[in-house]
Amino acid sequence: MSDTKPKKPEHGSLSIHTDNIFPIIKKWLYSEHDIFLRELVSNAVDATSKRKAAQPKHADDEFKVVVKLDKDARTISVSDSGIGMTGDEIKKYINQIAFSGAEEFVSKFKDRQASIIGHFGLGFYSSFMVAEKVTIDSLSYKPGAKAALWECDGTTEYTLGRGERTEVGTTVTVHINKENEQYLDESKLREMLERYCNFMPYPIELSGNVINQTEALWLRHPKDVTDDEYKQFYKDMFHEWEEPLFWIHLNVDFPFNLKGILYFPRLRNELDYHRGSVKLYCNNVFVADNLKEFVPEFLLLLRGGIDVPDISLNVSRSFLQQDAQVRKISKYIIKKVADRLNELFREDRKRFEELWDDIQQFIKFGVITNEDFFEAMKDILVFKTSKDEWVTLEEYKERNPQTAEKPAEDDKDGLTTHKIYYSPGEDTQVTYLKLMSDQGIEVIYTTSAIDTHLFQNLESKLPFTRFVRIDSEVLDGIVNTDKKELVDADDKTESDKVKAVFERALDNEQITVEPKSLKTPEIPAMVVFNEHMRRFQEMSHLMPGGDKMDMPANHTLVVNTENASVKKALRLDAAGSAENADILCRYLHQLALLEQKAFDGQQLQAFIANANRILGML
Repeated sequence: MSDTKPKKPEHGSLSIHTDNIFPIIKKWLYSEHDIFLRELVSNAVDATSKRKAAQPKHADDEFKVVVKLDKDARTISVSDSGIGMTGDEIKKYINQIAFSGAEEFVSKFKDRQASIIGHFGLGFYSSFMVAEKVTIDSLSYKPGAKAALWECDGTTEYTLGRGERTEVGTTVTVHINKENEQYLDESKLREMLERYCNFMPYPIELSGNVINQTEALWLRHPKDVTDDEYKQFYKDMFHEWEEPLFWIHLNVDFPFNLKGILYFPRLRNELDYHRGSVKLYCNNVFVADNLKEFVPEFLLLLRGGIDVPDISLNVSRSFLQQDAQVRKISKYIIKKVADRLNELFREDRKRFEELWDDIQQFIKFGVITNEDFFEAMKDILVFKTSKDEWVTLEEYKERNPQTAEKPAEDDKDGLTTHKIYYSPGEDTQVTYLKLMSDQGIEVIYTTSAIDTHLFQNLESKLPFTRFVRIDSEVLDGIVNTDKKELVDADDKTESDKVKAVFERALDNEQITVEPKSLKTPEIPAMVVFNEHMRRFQEMSHLMPGGDKMDMPANHTLVVNTENASVKKALRLDAAGSAENADILCRYLHQLALLEQKAFDGQQLQAFIANANRILGML
C-alpha cells in the first residue's frame, strides 16, 4: 500500500473545538511530568510488539527502543523498530482518534475515567507537558510505504509532510521547553527509565547502554525460579546489597489476573517506611509506588512488585478506580502474606522465632491496623519470656495458670480473665522480675516501640486477656495479708507512721505512698505506675509531634514495712532526727526509681548527694 499524502507538507487543524485541551494536559491532566517518557517508550514497545506479531520471522535482536539526548538541540528522541505508520495512519491515530470527542472529554473529564493509555492518543500528548514542539518521523512496515513527518507546537495546528526515516519504525522527538530543562540531564533520564520502564519486554537503550532488565521474575512460575534468582532480582530491583529474609510469590489468574513478588527486608526495631517499597505495574509498565488502595499501609513496609494487567486507572495512570475488584485484590494479597507466615510458623517454628526481631514490626503493625490480618495472625504472635523461651498468648496462659483471675461473684458466665505480665527487658526492673520468678510466673518482654499499641488492641479484641506491666501492681502473693498491726497511744499503726514520714520527706502530691508488709524484707520500696496512665503517655510519645517519653510523674511508692532501712527511718524520726529520716526516705525512693530508668545529670547529682549523706550518718 503506497502513501497517499501530498508531496508538499499538509497543514491542518486538530479540531475546531479543542483550544483548551493542551492547557489541561499541561496543567493537571498528568500529576507527574516525568511520565511523558514512560508514555513514549510504552508506545514504542507497543508498536514493536505489533510488528513482531505481523512479521514473526524478524530476529529478536532487531527489536529495541533507543532513547537519545541532544543537549545542544534541546531534544529527547524515542526511536523504535516497530510497525510504523503511514501519513494516513498518523492522521487517524494522532489527529482524529486522540481528539475525537475532545470537547466532550474536556467538559466531562473529572467525571470520566478513560482507558486509552498505551495507544497513540492522550499518552502521546503527555509529551506536550514539557515540549515546545513535538515531531513524529515514521515509516510503516507496509510495502511501498514512504516515511511521514508530523509536527505540532502545542497548539491545535499541525503539519504533515515527507519524513526522513529509511528503516521501518517511528521516532518521536520532543523539543524541551525552558520550564523543563531538568530533562536535558542524562542521569535524570536514566533514573526515569529505570523507574518506569525496567520490565518492558524489549531492550531500552540510553547512550548505547541497555537500561532495563526486560524480564520481571514474577511472570515466571514459582517452581521455575531458584532462590538465587529471587535474591539477585531483589538486589537488582532495589540496588540493595543485603539479601531479603524471605519472599512471597503471587501468581493468580482467577478471579483476577495478578502476579508479583513481595520481599521481607530486615526491619529490626523501627517502622522504617524508607526500607519498604511496593511497586505497582500494569502490563510491565510502572504505575506508582505504594498505592494504599491496592496494598494496605502495613504491607508498605515490604518490598517488591505487583503487576495487574486489568487494573482500572484514570487517564494519567496515577490513580486507581475504587471498585470491588481492587478490594478483592487487596484482600487476596493480605491473605497470601498471612498464609506464608502461618506456614513458616507451623513448618519451621525455630526459623520463625529467629526471624521475629526482623519481622515483628511489620506483623504487629498489620495486626493493629488490619482486621483481616489480625484474624489470620493472632494465634502466631510470639513473645520472648523471662525463661528465655518463645510463647504465643495461649501458650503463656497454659504455662501460667496462676495469672488467671477468679470470676467475680456476680459474673454469671464465670469467664476467666488472664493477666499477661510484661517488662521492658531482663536488664531493667530486676527486683520485680525476681518477685515474679519467686511466684513461678513468667514475664514476656516488650521488644517493639509499638507494643503498647499492640496490647491495647489485643485487649479490645480478646476481652478476657489483660496485659499488665510488672511495675503496675504488687502481687498479692508477696504481701502478708494476714498480718495485724498494733495501734499506739496516738491511735497510729506502724503503716500510718511510715506513710506520714515518707509523705513529709518526698513532699510531692504526685506521689502516693502506700505502706505494705511484704514477705521479702530485702526490698525497701517499689515504684508502681498506673497502667493506663503510662500507656497513654507511651502512645502519645509515638504520635507526630509527641513529647519525649519519660516516666509518668504520678506514681505510687510501695514502702515495705518489714524492711530494716524503713524501720531505721521511723526510729530516726521518733528520736527527733527528722532531717536524717527525710534523707533516708528520699534515698529509698531514688533507689526504687533507679531500677526503672537511668537518671539524668541533675537527678544523678541529687542521688549521689543523698548517698553521701547516708554514708555520713553511718
